[in-house]
Amino acid sequence: MKIAHAALAFTLLTAGPALAADKVLEHHVAQMKTGDLEAVLSDYAPNAVVVTPAGAMSPNGVFIGKDTRKLFTILTSKENLPGNKTMQVTYESLAPDTTLMRWVQFKGTPKQMSGYDVFVIRGGKIVFQSVAFDPAKK
Repeated sequence: MKIAHAALAFTLLTAGPALAADKVLEHHVAQMKTGDLEAVLSDYAPNAVVVTPAGAMSPNGVFIGKDTRKLFTILTSKENLPGNKTMQVTYESLAPDTTLMRWVQFKGTPKQMSGYDVFVIRGGKIVFQSVAFDPAKK
């Protein structure tokens, strides 16, 4: 029994940052699916940087600090909520503070859209996010 507890403690200690990142991302995705703008923004550090493809959400695609509100106001809007609700995600830890999230919306339909985001999470907050996606085929 002591060996099992020691193994569990070791696992939790060595996987701590990855587990914390998963919790932040699970919360982030859950709030995106409900369209709760304030809850989504609560996952980000005050000086967070989010990079999207240029022209997709803004001319240069870069949102810093308070500008992230503009991006997530669009992404949590009623128009985008149906896609958010269908979002399926998988996570891959790339480093203790860096996670790759692959996602798909409207899977198996003509509206299907997929992509991936890379998140850097420190101190329980997203400090950096890059977004790449393949738009729905028309």
